[in-house]
Amino acid sequence: MPGLGPQGFRRAFAELRSFVAEPARDGMVASDGTVTDPGAVVAAVNSRPGRFQALTRALAGGARDAVLSAVQGGVAALVTALVRPM
Repeated sequence: MPGLGPQGFRRAFAELRSFVAEPARDGMVASDGTVTDPGAVVAAVNSRPGRFQALTRALAGGARDAVLSAVQGGVAALVTALVRPM
């Protein structure tokens, strides 16, 4: 996407991957990637609103499909739906 650049994408992917590991570790996600506790995932995302700055910029730039193709799974889809581009 214009203005985002490769480093912006890398930061967005890193933010999302870092977060995706937490719900899996905390039992909110099954081994097959299915979200077992969506409410807890939503609460975790909402508990730190400034956490996804690079991801928010990527989504605002129209990169949702690119982000989801790089970081697949139900948690990634849920997080990208919750993060509101500015």
